[in-house]
Amino acid sequence: MQQQNKGLTERRSSLQLKTDVRVYYGALQSKLLTGYSVDLSTGGAFLTTDYPFDVDDSITVKFSIPGKEEKTVSCKARVTWVNNGTNQCKPEYPPGAGLQFVDLAEEDLQSMASFLEIEATW
Repeated sequence: MQQQNKGLTERRSSLQLKTDVRVYYGALQSKLLTGYSVDLSTGGAFLTTDYPFDVDDSITVKFSIPGKEEKTVSCKARVTWVNNGTNQCKPEYPPGAGLQFVDLAEEDLQSMASFLEIEATW
């Protein structure tokens, strides 16, 4: 069951919000690339990028959660789907990759959930 409200989608118990957060990403922490999210949830994000990811690639992501006290989140993520010129899983999305957060710390999870809940009410 999906419910649309100001760019917000609620699926199961995870809020998903259309938002553009700058994301640093890559296979190595020392060589991170940068892109932006199209949407963000406590379970993952869609990252705009032209980088040629494959499904099941493992990467490091780092981003800041906006708010009164900006919180930096760093975790591993798995590429779950890819949107590019030859593979348009979601034509309404730009080129990029769907990411699933793998080892999100409980504190980061709570910060993200709070941010998503606050933004959903705007």
